[in-house]
Amino acid sequence: MFLVRVIRKSTVAVSPVKQKCKLYSHHAPSRTTIHSTIPLRSLRFCDSPPKCWNCDYVYKSELFCSKCKVLQELPRNLNYFDIIGIKRDYNVVNEEIHKKYRELQKMLHPDKFGNKSEKERQISEKLSSLINKVYSTLMHPLKRGLYMLELKGISIPEGTTSLNPEFLIEIMERNEEIENAIEDKNKVLKLAKESKELLNKMSKQVAEAFSKDDIETATKILIKMKYYDTIDNRLKKLKHDLGIVE
Repeated sequence: MFLVRVIRKSTVAVSPVKQKCKLYSHHAPSRTTIHSTIPLRSLRFCDSPPKCWNCDYVYKSELFCSKCKVLQELPRNLNYFDIIGIKRDYNVVNEEIHKKYRELQKMLHPDKFGNKSEKERQISEKLSSLINKVYSTLMHPLKRGLYMLELKGISIPEGTTSLNPEFLIEIMERNEEIENAIEDKNKVLKLAKESKELLNKMSKQVAEAFSKDDIETATKILIKMKYYDTIDNRLKKLKHDLGIVE
């Protein structure tokens, strides 16, 4: 039997007023301003509208004050999908993420703020680093899936997962195959291909589970993916060490 132990983060009570107020809408049409690719006009602010830290103007853009054009902090409760400007879904288009990432980095790169105030430079560095993290997370099937679990309040700590013996034996056998193929480029390539195909298959299963809001199944598959991802990384390193170029 496949047993999974996960930690579901506790929720904090929210006042009825704040429960009615949403910071962002995943279903609103994506619109952009000249300053950002984030769907800014789909955002709704709670309590009072945001004010520019520099000139105190109530601004409409999430990245730059629409009056003094100074770079702003992003609202803390925007998730990675909102930041990059795509629908919250496990199925993503890599080309779209890459394009939006390049556009955001072009606007936010610290080199563009060398002549700005100390605070703007700090905000630029912080946002640029955040965009890098968003990109690396959403572009990686395993990281993307684990992040979507986090949005559900679920984490999978190391050492807290029980797996059935058959699966553990399978992982051990895969590692033994790698050990036996360490000097054979053809075998390494064969194992790498199998690993890639297996991860792609599991990624599709995760996508299907999320589409049905079957979080339990998605969690189980993602736990297995963590093991296979480790194997895949080992094979990538081995190919590099053997000078294998595909």
